[in-house]
Amino acid sequence: MAEAQTVINLVTDAASYAPRVAPGALASIFGSNLADSTQSATTFPLPKSMAGATVYVNSSAVPLLYVSETQINFQVPSNVAAGTASLYVNRDGGTSAPFNFTVVTSAPGIFQDSSNHAVAQNLVNDSYSTNSDSNPVPSGAVLVVYFSGVGAVNHPAPDGSPAPVSPVATATATATATIGGVSATVDFAGLTAGFAGLAQADIVVPSLGTGDYPLVLNIGGYLSSSALVSVSGSGSAPPTYLTLVGQVTFLGGATNSVQIYGDTTYVCGPNNINVIDTSAVSDPIYDGEFGDAQLAGNGGNCVLNTATSEPILVDIVGPGSSPTFAVYSLEDPTDPVLLSQEPTGTGIYTFLTNLSFVGTIGFASTSWYTTSGTSITAQYGNFLAYDFATLFPELISVLSSGPGSGGLNVMPNALALQPGNYPNTAYITTTTATGASSSGQAELDVVNISNPSSMQGIEGVLVSNAAIFTGFGYDEDLLLVTGNTAGFRNPGVPNFSIDGNLTLSTMNISNVDAPVGIANLTTQIPTTGTYVVQPFGPVVSNVFAIVNNPPASDPGGPSSLWIVDASTPSSPVLYPFVTQFGMTDVGAAILETSSGGYIGYLLVPNVNGLAIYSIQSP
Repeated sequence: MAEAQTVINLVTDAASYAPRVAPGALASIFGSNLADSTQSATTFPLPKSMAGATVYVNSSAVPLLYVSETQINFQVPSNVAAGTASLYVNRDGGTSAPFNFTVVTSAPGIFQDSSNHAVAQNLVNDSYSTNSDSNPVPSGAVLVVYFSGVGAVNHPAPDGSPAPVSPVATATATATATIGGVSATVDFAGLTAGFAGLAQADIVVPSLGTGDYPLVLNIGGYLSSSALVSVSGSGSAPPTYLTLVGQVTFLGGATNSVQIYGDTTYVCGPNNINVIDTSAVSDPIYDGEFGDAQLAGNGGNCVLNTATSEPILVDIVGPGSSPTFAVYSLEDPTDPVLLSQEPTGTGIYTFLTNLSFVGTIGFASTSWYTTSGTSITAQYGNFLAYDFATLFPELISVLSSGPGSGGLNVMPNALALQPGNYPNTAYITTTTATGASSSGQAELDVVNISNPSSMQGIEGVLVSNAAIFTGFGYDEDLLLVTGNTAGFRNPGVPNFSIDGNLTLSTMNISNVDAPVGIANLTTQIPTTGTYVVQPFGPVVSNVFAIVNNPPASDPGGPSSLWIVDASTPSSPVLYPFVTQFGMTDVGAAILETSSGGYIGYLLVPNVNGLAIYSIQSP
């Protein structure tokens, strides 16, 4: 009988399971039939074969720390170059298929437990104790945080051998940190003496109130996922808006969107759409996936519509220059069936960034630009209406007059407001920048969509402290608009991304067609765009979750979820919550109770699965 094939499914860092590693770091392989049995290394130098398994990176055997049938932990060679590397597992003469993975110069991943708490020690009075809720580190003291992926050091150890006690192996790249969004001094970042591939950061805890805070490391411009640390100090504890109540693990994408249909949640990634049973929020169940043949690496942006003749899920499938709408029937929510996959239009009606429905009509905006070398030469955007009544989408109109007209302004986001208090209106985020110029003012366009076949621009609301608007959400009469202090870079490397800081604008929309500005806040938070704004109302009024894309210094890094408390609209306040890879969208499920109140849950997909948080008033 032939031995089962060794299969590699995933390669991550060994600390936070992020989808990239650094030279000399600890990494993990996940798959099947990887080794004959479970075994851990007990001596130095680390062995290169255990339980019948040997791992080769770019054809060289590497040190192993742990092997089992489904997981192998190994040390990445310190001489591997940044870029794409290849590995395979040889098991008793059989060899897996090669698997490519991403290597960057630094890839900090904080070791953490199942509750997202960092593996860290409080350094107080020359003694070390484990940091925890019951044993917080005092403000002003040093917190020793253990991680992997520090990158190059000044006194390296041979691969598979412990780092020296003296001289210490210090990171050659600059190390910084934030705790609860507050800058924290890093006294030391480098390899932990006596261990192979393990790193530590000795961080001076800033002045904070007692509570748990997200810690993010930055090594050479590369960000870590966040991990919680417990701090004691004077002042008020940070407010608690979200509490983790459930999570489920599956292989998510680098980008994800989430849609909720009753007890079923869909997490849409580039390669497939995952189906999650969320009827029990404390115990969500992975029900499988679909869409592989249609998405082919270009999906990730899904929208639900229950107003059509049967409920549908629509995925905008790229590439951007020739997108299609993949339309799935949800008559059986656990087993969606493809109904059609139609082009979104021809010519300039490409690069769709969004889709929202009013009845059977879907509204979308486009956002794109042409380049010459490293320079933008022209910018384009359109607002489109599609009829999904027959489940085969038909383009019925394009906005050709009014604010942001002529298709010469990028339109990164748009939303048709839901009927009721906000009939016949859509908002579009844009900028006054046109042509080759990347400088301009942020603009919110108001569009009358009462007749989808002949949409009309009403007004353009300008804000001078931002160069572009990128996202928005509304709760009753309050609109929160996210923007950026810079537009798409011209020239721009890499990828012409936005490289400014997050801006927040609050507006009164009691007259929905004429938003009135209340406050404009410029933050110090670098981001390449903040496209997701999710209100918590009516569970908590005028509080929003926003997702900040990574900064331009680390465009492939993790995104951050922040809470914006705009209960005082003239003075919105930000609170950092979590930083994760693959977190590009959130969804809220709001339920009315028998007593007439509301309970709510925030569903947050990431590269490792789905987390569910209860929404609460602090």
